[in-house]
Amino acid sequence: MSTGTTSRSARQPIAGRKPFGPECPTGVRCLLVVENATTGAAGSVSAGAPAGGGVAVAGAVAVDELRWRPLSLDDVPAITRLFAVAEDVDRTGEHLDEQDIEDDLRAEGFDPRRHTFGALTRDGELVCCGMVSVPRAVRDVDRVSLSGTVHPAYRRLGLGRRLLAWQEARGEAEHRVQHPEVPGQLMLTPCVHVTDHVRLAERSGYIAVRWFNEMKRELGEPVPAAAPVPDGLRVVRFDRSLDDAVRRAHNDAFAQHWGSSERDAVAWAQWYTGNRAFRPELSFVVLDGAEVAAYLLSYFWEAEAEATGVRWAWIGQLGTRASWRDRGLGSALVGRALVVYRDAGYARAGLCVDTENATGALRLYERHGFTVVVRRASYVKPLG
Repeated sequence: MSTGTTSRSARQPIAGRKPFGPECPTGVRCLLVVENATTGAAGSVSAGAPAGGGVAVAGAVAVDELRWRPLSLDDVPAITRLFAVAEDVDRTGEHLDEQDIEDDLRAEGFDPRRHTFGALTRDGELVCCGMVSVPRAVRDVDRVSLSGTVHPAYRRLGLGRRLLAWQEARGEAEHRVQHPEVPGQLMLTPCVHVTDHVRLAERSGYIAVRWFNEMKRELGEPVPAAAPVPDGLRVVRFDRSLDDAVRRAHNDAFAQHWGSSERDAVAWAQWYTGNRAFRPELSFVVLDGAEVAAYLLSYFWEAEAEATGVRWAWIGQLGTRASWRDRGLGSALVGRALVVYRDAGYARAGLCVDTENATGALRLYERHGFTVVVRRASYVKPLG
């Protein structure tokens, strides 16, 4: 089984709170630039009017007075505030703190001077930003991820279209330089309930090709005892001595998974087991002698707990290598993780799964009591 659970975490650089991405890797933000606002009877847009209960920016200025420029580490507080006010309206489940944003901007291979763009008021408040993330390695397709957001008080004023145009141009340029040997695609990943995000993607020529469920499981409900693994195999807690073997097992387990790419040691350290949200004490490996047969990696995001008052334990990656599939290892690992999460005081378990996963991951999670919270779609547009 290759579950596709993370993306919501190491998709390409640009991390976010929870696991999501084509293979739902750990730490990736997937907010899409948006344009939604109130529209008058004649179809005119009410400038500065917040959508969906958003709060207008104090001292809002006309769009033609905004200053556009790349972002930097000095902008981390402003970027954090922007994503927070957008989340109040869009309810995507993304809660980011300043360290999350700084991790994004410091990611290996990510250059804020080339890969970010934003607009600021005359008082220096950020009202929109866009980012471009290029994978370090590719298999069949170079999928360049585009993310960002627009402050609710500044939506439907053309900022989203301008951001997306910049992102597309930058994404095409990065593809030509970094992975010209394979076909290229631009990718947006809106939540399907945020219809304005979806509308922008579709009107801009993007086609939905994959859907992902973010799912939860309340740990206050009965948690059955974990099933044992077959004779000859053993389950151990994650240990740093197993780190590279788990990385190689992950690359093997996800080799045929849509959107997956090889994770080298740098990407693995940055977004997976080196991620500050990674919890080795909640993570497990199934061994067949010295061979890694399966694994489950867990994460906890402090920013989410602070924002929601709920401690979520996230199943970030769950995979079984092909030679050990159909032996119940995925189910045994999920069952064990739920028991350990509960006993450690977590209130809820979460994960993200590709709904078209060929190894039956969605059915596995449903059997363990997970239900859908948010659905996301991967929208792509081919590059020349």
